[in-house]
Amino acid sequence: MADRRRYPIGIQTFSEIIEGNYLYVDKTEYVYNLTHQYKYVFLSRPRRFGKSLLVSTFKSYFEGRKELFEGLKAGELEKDWAKHPVFHFNMSGAKKQEISQTQMNLHAMICEYEAIYGANPYSSDFSDRLKWLYKKAHEQTGKPVVILIDEYDSPMLEVMHDPKKLIDFRNLFRSFYSPIKDCDEHIRFAFITGITKFSQLSIFSEINNLSKISMDDEYCAVCGITERELHDRLLPHIEDLADSMKISTEEAFFVLKTNYDGYHFSEGAEDIYNPFSLLTAMQKKKIGAYWFDSGTPSWLVSQLKKLNFKIEQLEGAQAFVTDFDAPTEGMTTALPLLYQSGYITIKDYDKRQSLFTLAVPNNEVRIGLFRNLIPYYLAPSTRETNVFIAHFGVFLQDDRVDEALHLMRSFISSIPYDYMQEKEKSYHLIFFLIARLLCQFVDSEVKNSAGRSDMVLKTPTHIYVFEFKFQGKLDKALLQIDEKGYLIPYECDGRQIVKVAVNFSTEGHTIDGWAIDRGNGAEYTVFE
Repeated sequence: MADRRRYPIGIQTFSEIIEGNYLYVDKTEYVYNLTHQYKYVFLSRPRRFGKSLLVSTFKSYFEGRKELFEGLKAGELEKDWAKHPVFHFNMSGAKKQEISQTQMNLHAMICEYEAIYGANPYSSDFSDRLKWLYKKAHEQTGKPVVILIDEYDSPMLEVMHDPKKLIDFRNLFRSFYSPIKDCDEHIRFAFITGITKFSQLSIFSEINNLSKISMDDEYCAVCGITERELHDRLLPHIEDLADSMKISTEEAFFVLKTNYDGYHFSEGAEDIYNPFSLLTAMQKKKIGAYWFDSGTPSWLVSQLKKLNFKIEQLEGAQAFVTDFDAPTEGMTTALPLLYQSGYITIKDYDKRQSLFTLAVPNNEVRIGLFRNLIPYYLAPSTRETNVFIAHFGVFLQDDRVDEALHLMRSFISSIPYDYMQEKEKSYHLIFFLIARLLCQFVDSEVKNSAGRSDMVLKTPTHIYVFEFKFQGKLDKALLQIDEKGYLIPYECDGRQIVKVAVNFSTEGHTIDGWAIDRGNGAEYTVFE
């Protein structure tokens, strides 16, 4: 009988998943290997990628709950199910709080363990209380403690835009994390998760043997779902999805891969699927932007503005290995933050230069990201933009290029000229944004290097080669397409090639004309 267990959407507790007979992709071999290879570990992964579930798995493992691991890899490997005192701190609840509220939360967390092992009678300082707890737990149980800190950076990410608050939060958490380095003799294992790296927190600056495994090939699949796991473990669920969508199983694999695959967390990593979107799509039996729609962090948008990030950098951006280890507070480029947050990923690696090439991982992120960033770069609301993109894509699919360009002209006219001046955005940037969003309707390519047209949009029946001019001549734009050989890569494709010249007016602040040539002479539309 095919395995069609319930989907653990939103469930982050390992014991609940196992005892409730939910679907579980076995990651316990990583748990076993990490606990036998390292003592102090830091893992960075995007939100909703399974970090909290992994932390919960460590908790059950070190609590000696052997019965939960029956039939799993760690159940085969582990012979000594020793029970250790486990200190589990989840910092996600401290988001968007004032520092006084955060102090109360931390106090409550410590009190929970003081009720078990006793309180420090000599000090109320967080650092002193935790040192006391780790020592007493070790003495009382005879086993060194395990410290699990989930989303350690969550409170600080929310105040990155406010230097004063950031300093206050950093000082507060320094006292909370410093006991880790001071209690080495009492610690069996410490595992810390987050998105990015904040300096001066004792975690990174003072734990000399902290192992940062976030970009290690060996642990690239510790969170998320691999291609192999998808085929071996989830085939019945994909067959159900295919039946519901009335497509073949092979087509369902392709749709899932296009929308949710493409993450690489190391130079030699295998493909990783976003687990939240993948499982949600199979549960709901339809494709959707589930991960992206669950929320774009406000701190990310704030940092992009602060660092004056240019949206064109998203495709084919490059970064050195050292860029990923830079402290968050001192970042001079948004690329590492976008990577750590899951909005771009590794696509290539040049060992000679230690240089990564980065790009958006898949359609879900591409569509969601550009939709959410468009209001920052352009004035129209997200809803207006979505409606425009949908109609523009449909017009192209139906080969109604003239109607598509009329729509484009109207859309650009709706962007206040003063807004564009302030943001220093060119008309070409508008087309760049639109092309990236159109990937749900057409296959788009945007290149700026010599020998490539300004934009190429592909549908199942046509290939549209665009050339843009500013206060230029439409005839010259069409001629340039021929003279520069922009059509050559597509001549053997089999689809009809259509040349499209578009001219922008800096006086009217919109499109003032276009020419469409299907091979039998150009048709012109010009506005006076």
